[in-house]
Amino acid sequence: MTESGGGSKRALYIAVGVIVLYWVIFAIRRVTGAPEFPSSVAAIAFNVSIRTVISLAIVWVLLRANGEGLGDLGFAPGGAGRFLLRTALFSVGLFVLANVVLNSLLSAVLGHSGAPPIAALFGDTRELPYWIFCALVGGGFTEELTRAFTLTRFEKLFGRSGLVVALIVDSIVFGLGHLYQGRAVAVSSAITGLILGLIFLRRRRVIDAMAVHALFDLLGIAGAYALYAR
Repeated sequence: MTESGGGSKRALYIAVGVIVLYWVIFAIRRVTGAPEFPSSVAAIAFNVSIRTVISLAIVWVLLRANGEGLGDLGFAPGGAGRFLLRTALFSVGLFVLANVVLNSLLSAVLGHSGAPPIAALFGDTRELPYWIFCALVGGGFTEELTRAFTLTRFEKLFGRSGLVVALIVDSIVFGLGHLYQGRAVAVSSAITGLILGLIFLRRRRVIDAMAVHALFDLLGIAGAYALYAR
């Protein structure tokens, strides 16, 4: 499935080029450098703000260049009751799968050294608003917006095979982004990213993946405070 028209196709090639360049640079930094551990919750929130502005601007410009808008990624939730119920079920199921099942299995295989380094950032409950902001804006909105954009660009340019490649590679890169929390978390995060991509593709509505991801992160924040808050 490809777009007709030289202008649209050029826009897709530019979008895919930007995505691949980001993948390569991000992966090299994560694999070859020391794990980058955030210095504070405020620093994380600040980075989320900057990343959101940049990502939103790039996605909007490249969508417009292809004759599309943000709404084409699917922001309509459908029936409110069914939407909330699906979000809750998917989020809780994904949370249990990633944080109970996968992390336990992967920690046993890859080794486990106690609490992850990020646990130190959950000592002060006064910083909870920062975490909520990161969950809603960073995880829920920005990461799922860019994931949906990535998947649809590859699919429009290369068809189903491009979609499969993008889904796999994007999930791996997503996992590498959590490498600072340990190898087990990185692998489980890659699988989580794959599932979130499938949630978007199920109905072609990015709002579904955004809601599940945001609630998934909020559950993780609540659990981390319950375990590590002083």
